[in-house]
Amino acid sequence: MNIEAICKKGKDVAKMSYYFRFLKRKKLDDKLILIESKNGEDMAGNMFRLIEELRNEEYAAYKICIPYSHNKEEEIKNRIGRRKDNKIIFVEYNSFSYFKYLATAKYLFTDSTFTRAFIKKRGQILTNTWHGTPLKKMGYELDDSAYAMGNIQRNLLQADYLVYPNIYMEEKMIEAYQLSGLYSGSILEEGYPRNTVFFQKEIGKSIRSKLGLEKKQVYMYMPTWRGYFAKKDIDTFLKTTEEHLQYLDNHLSDEQVLYVKFHTFVDKSVDFSKYKRIKPYPKDYEVYEFLNQCDGLITDYSSVFYDFANAGKKIILFAYDEEEYLKIRGIYTPLEELPFPIARTVEDLVREINSGIAYSDVWFKERYCTFDNKNAAKKLCAHIIKGEKVCTEKKIQDSKKANVLIYGGSFAKNGITMSLVNLLHELDLKKRNYYITFEEGVLKKDPMAIRVLPEGIKILPISGTARLTYGEVIAYFLYFKKNKQGRFIHKKLDQLYKREIQRHFGNITIDYVVHFTGYEKKMTNLFQRFACPKCIYVHNDMVAEMAAKANQHKLTLERAYRRYDKVAVVTRELIPPTREIGGKEADIIEVNNCHNYKNVIQRAQGNIEFSQETESNYTCEQVEEILKSDGPKFINIGRFSKEKGQHMLLEAFSAFQKEHPKAYLFIIGGYGTEYESVVTHAKEISKHIVIIKYMANPMPVLKQCDLFILSSFYEGLALTLHEAACLDIPIICTDIAGPKLFIQEYGGYLAEPTKNGLIKGMEDYMAGKVKPMEIDYERYNKKAVEQFENLLEL
Repeated sequence: MNIEAICKKGKDVAKMSYYFRFLKRKKLDDKLILIESKNGEDMAGNMFRLIEELRNEEYAAYKICIPYSHNKEEEIKNRIGRRKDNKIIFVEYNSFSYFKYLATAKYLFTDSTFTRAFIKKRGQILTNTWHGTPLKKMGYELDDSAYAMGNIQRNLLQADYLVYPNIYMEEKMIEAYQLSGLYSGSILEEGYPRNTVFFQKEIGKSIRSKLGLEKKQVYMYMPTWRGYFAKKDIDTFLKTTEEHLQYLDNHLSDEQVLYVKFHTFVDKSVDFSKYKRIKPYPKDYEVYEFLNQCDGLITDYSSVFYDFANAGKKIILFAYDEEEYLKIRGIYTPLEELPFPIARTVEDLVREINSGIAYSDVWFKERYCTFDNKNAAKKLCAHIIKGEKVCTEKKIQDSKKANVLIYGGSFAKNGITMSLVNLLHELDLKKRNYYITFEEGVLKKDPMAIRVLPEGIKILPISGTARLTYGEVIAYFLYFKKNKQGRFIHKKLDQLYKREIQRHFGNITIDYVVHFTGYEKKMTNLFQRFACPKCIYVHNDMVAEMAAKANQHKLTLERAYRRYDKVAVVTRELIPPTREIGGKEADIIEVNNCHNYKNVIQRAQGNIEFSQETESNYTCEQVEEILKSDGPKFINIGRFSKEKGQHMLLEAFSAFQKEHPKAYLFIIGGYGTEYESVVTHAKEISKHIVIIKYMANPMPVLKQCDLFILSSFYEGLALTLHEAACLDIPIICTDIAGPKLFIQEYGGYLAEPTKNGLIKGMEDYMAGKVKPMEIDYERYNKKAVEQFENLLEL
């Protein structure tokens, strides 16, 4: 880490220390209102209109704090400062002063989210108006970014009031951000403050007069930002945009003016000086005030048309790239179902600009402008600040079911993930609400990973890394890096993790927490501090794991196994090593993993396929030919890691093949540090060894093999044993704690965990001594679910 990064980190810690001190020690200022728009990047729309209302004499006793980002300071101050008064406090976003006001203002308003560091203090009243009725899909309904909805979700869940101008938006927001069953605040069915301007025609007339537009036909073009990040995509978009603007400039008349409001990035890249009839939106005016004076609106996939419909003026949808856009971003309502004309070429757009309104939008306004009215800002301020119940207030109906929070880890393609998914498939969702949590950053490289979750399971992503004070940084370092303990260290860590629980999960009700993976020291410490009953799983021999890999924090495990209410081992053979870590205080019980055997059988019927991620020393076609060949086919499935004993298996197979030259060995794995060495080793000893890394569905290969070999030195209860068993593939398993009792109970074969032990097992298979195991998976899963649900009865 360079000096600049260290200084930045130190400054961030200083700010957090400052913020958390104010949160803990300073009283709320009952006369202070903080109003923030898009993290200080704007001050328009709902927030602007609320400020205008709060400047009236009846709120003279109140101060208004307005955060601004550094690059927007002048613009925001000019817009707000048109009428001077002493009640406005401007503060730079993310500054020390910003955090002071964020911690002490009694009333908080936002149209998006607050900083990821934000924690709502007891007594604060938070109102979220969001920033528009959604046309584009949001939250959990966005396949490739649902994992990243955590900060929005937690901000909504912490709000005392969520303001929605129509029932449609209310339903979409609740569903997209999975608020049902968790949100305890109130929904205000009230018009959006920004839309009050459309009921005040005099504001538009005043602006037209100031800009000399009385005799002009004025349109506003507000396209959606496409969200491009690659330079070639941005360049293509800019080129297309400038071609459209040039055509419009050439074909509009001198009596027509087109104002354009682009995303900030595009706005800086467009030279408006070369156009005669096209102008940039004048930033001194609030957007909706300026829209009020326009004769019509041109947009595409932006929600602004839901608001502008209140004006009763023409709306044109310029969807020249609809097919391309919808591949990237889905929408709730097809454009064809809206009443507005759609222009798919710039020529069509000109024709629509020059024609009148030829559609009826009565039904549209009834559905989407339902609660909009000229007094919305006045009513909201009176309701929220003065306590006058003038808005329609409602609660989300409570399901009355207990909420269970489960930590699911990174959703890596491994046995723990599949065990969790299998369990979730078996649970009765009518009994409880189940929420899966994970760290957003971990899923950034594989955003679709959470789509393995069954329907009905909801998510609560953990947004952003931990925020530490100076004292907590010291305690963190001593505990995790130096393995030191003491009163100071545990006090600071308790303080840190309890605050992190409040930051991530706010005031939602969690009745039980389950740390399902059993790994990740930070999450182990976090879940340990929940005030409700809690359980941590053990999927592996953690004593052997620490000895072999040194990848676990012993102090964390010792403390966790003693402080969690239950420690759930997936097989009773893991009780001794778990007891060795947790001591006599640990309440250890057996909770078997479920197995989705029907899914395995179904997947085994599929074709053998390689994906782009797949690496193999044989092609897919060659694998298919090998499986059709004479001779026995053995298979091992597991990550490429030392404890899996794959090098020992290679040596054993090499010796076995000398007596059985037609035999083949398949090793299929996902991730792991041993992949390259396994490939090299295999190449040195035999051409009859197939190594495959990353295979989305290895079941068709497993189905066609004759024998499954688990060669591990230590294990929990490997999921692959279940997969082989339900496909009636005979199993050889090393005689180790973890799977031993399972293998014995259901008639499997135990081999000494040595090269010679594996060779003997292979020979015994050839002699007909290794048979398929017999397991009634319906009964097995029923027992596993009962064990899990017994955990939740505390």
